[in-house]
Amino acid sequence: MVSLMKKRNSNSILRKLIYKELALFFRLLLKYLYRLEVKGLENIPKRGPAIIAPNHESSLDILAIASVVPRLLKALGKIERFEYPIWGRIAKFLGGIPITREHPEKSIILKVFEALDEGNILVIFPEGTRKITSKIRGPRRGVGYFASRKNVPVIPTAIIGAYKIWPPEKKFPRLRGKLKVIFGEPVYYNFQKTKEDEERFTNLIMEYIKNIKNIYEKNI
Repeated sequence: MVSLMKKRNSNSILRKLIYKELALFFRLLLKYLYRLEVKGLENIPKRGPAIIAPNHESSLDILAIASVVPRLLKALGKIERFEYPIWGRIAKFLGGIPITREHPEKSIILKVFEALDEGNILVIFPEGTRKITSKIRGPRRGVGYFASRKNVPVIPTAIIGAYKIWPPEKKFPRLRGKLKVIFGEPVYYNFQKTKEDEERFTNLIMEYIKNIKNIYEKNI
């Protein structure tokens, strides 16, 4: 038991070191290539659990979020991405949680609850997956479900410019462009714990994201 705890602690320290170094590297890279601009970092809690809920239009999205938030993140991702031999292991090591979008397993939901109970920040894309246009589409229920069960703040987040840089149909990103990440003010769940209200809350988060995009989308 003692040796197992020591191994977990050493893995945790190693993960933090690698995560921070990678975050710094990619933050500098994104600033150099895409003139990365970040606003609203003061809305990210310095401690305690929270959900960051961004729009999802590019493979660049999670990289943009993880590179600028000054805390370690855990993120939900479709299970297929974790099946790649190298990338899958790296993603899990750095805090990724694989999930089947249509029928998430109970064990995965419990992992999400555990991550929030441990005080982590969790990234959940309300739209579920990348879309083939830059327009925001209808959300899934996940953000509302987890927010209703754990009463954690949800930070609506707009990622602007990622679609033009790396649209889903392209294998590689462009090497020039403009990228913005805007974190909105935290929102708390204040509805009943029903499927309809959880969907209603998630729709509300998407409206916040849409409004943020409309304000900051100029010059992109």
